[in-house]
Amino acid sequence: MEHPATGRRPNWGLHLLSGLNLAGLVAVWGLEVLVGERHWLTTLLAYAPQHPFVAPTLGLLVWALVRRSWLPVAINTSASILFAFALMGATLPLGARSRAAGERVRIMTLNIHHASEGVDRVAALVRELQPEIACFQETNPHWVWDDPIPELQRLLPEWHLVRHGELATFSRLPILSHRLHPMPGKHRREILESVVQVGEEQLTVLNVHFNTAARPRAFLRNPRSGLAYLHDSARVRSAQMEALLEVAERQPSHLVIAGDFNTPPRGVLYRQITTRFGDAFRMTGLGFGHTFRANMPLLRIDYLFLGEGLSSRRCFVPPERVSDHRAVVADLVF
Repeated sequence: MEHPATGRRPNWGLHLLSGLNLAGLVAVWGLEVLVGERHWLTTLLAYAPQHPFVAPTLGLLVWALVRRSWLPVAINTSASILFAFALMGATLPLGARSRAAGERVRIMTLNIHHASEGVDRVAALVRELQPEIACFQETNPHWVWDDPIPELQRLLPEWHLVRHGELATFSRLPILSHRLHPMPGKHRREILESVVQVGEEQLTVLNVHFNTAARPRAFLRNPRSGLAYLHDSARVRSAQMEALLEVAERQPSHLVIAGDFNTPPRGVLYRQITTRFGDAFRMTGLGFGHTFRANMPLLRIDYLFLGEGLSSRRCFVPPERVSDHRAVVADLVF
């Protein structure tokens, strides 16, 4: 007489695929973080949306749940956590909360894309968010779009302004001084430095916009020219980061670096800056903090980096769409 089986036989194929998938995610993460911009292939890997990498994990997790195979369930749950936090850059606001005492200031950064969605919408967002300091990129006229700054000044009459080229820094607080620092690149990239009086303290703000790292559509149309652009872009962006860090390290401790870095929260360049300065969203943000593209944000490429003596109470990406980027806002305390 045959007796019914008391349990399922292990599905070794499921076990093997789950282990290989987890190892593959670890390998991708390692290549993106450790090699990153040093090679064109890992540059594409690190700068591309990471969402497709989760597909095998989800499929294997469903399979494991259906089979009630608990070791693969655990493996694929671990892979999902690795994907969310290591590849997608998910954050929890677990950073040390700032002390209650000290001057406070709210700062935002936004690539306004020449105010292509309307200057009035940019001004309305500023009034809604009520920052003391707003750093904008791509504020210059471009093709069919007029110079947005005169109209923005009219809509924000109480604000002080310093501007050069595509960079503009608005402040409701007094701007004591400003200066420019050159950055390498063909498009006259510069660092706009402003010193703002915040109560009894002075805050130095560096407003920047890095070169675009990769152009996937151009690469697909012409792989040879796309590959050449990747090599040139990696060289130029590395030089831009060196120039920025050189300027930043000469500043007082109360420093914010704001702007569009065209850089995901992984790779060599991100590691270079975060070994010296704190990423406000990683410190006190919640979720992924994706800023680009605004209508379907898949990448986090806009940042607020903090020097010593500053801490973040909160950092967030508002949902309003007034550009092809979304803004990053942080509440800071000295």
